[in-house]
Amino acid sequence: MKFAGLALMSCLLLGGMGVAQEAGRNPPSVEMAPVGKVQVKPGGTANVQLDFRVGNEFHINSNKPHSELLIPTVLKLEGDGPVTVASLKYPAGQDVAFPFAPGEKLSVYSGDFSITAVVMAGANAVKGDYPVSGKLRFQACDKSACFPPKSIPVKFAVTVAAK
Repeated sequence: MKFAGLALMSCLLLGGMGVAQEAGRNPPSVEMAPVGKVQVKPGGTANVQLDFRVGNEFHINSNKPHSELLIPTVLKLEGDGPVTVASLKYPAGQDVAFPFAPGEKLSVYSGDFSITAVVMAGANAVKGDYPVSGKLRFQACDKSACFPPKSIPVKFAVTVAAK
């Protein structure tokens, strides 16, 4: 029974993608807020809170959707030089039922949400500023249709301070 519900939901979502595009509606937006100053000492780590906002009337799947058929939100980051991204901490999604599959709850992000990146400087890191960049990949939907997956750039700088 659950498989049938997921199969129906998939058909509706995929079928709705064309409807969302053809209807001429504004595409959904996901934006990232500027990141404040990030400072770390050689051999140390720092938590960096990355704040995102999903446009009104839209949602995106969480990092751990309840079905393998849904596209998860994924952040990929790479540091430059001696700065690396040690780990990412995603928030839990909110379980919501939608009209296209009222018996199933989807794990989604809507409105504001944050992902924490843990950055690390190598023990021999030289004092200076180092960029961290990457992308946030997501699939946005409204209550009746989904849009094709999209990515937005994510950038911030990490300052390695003197020991």
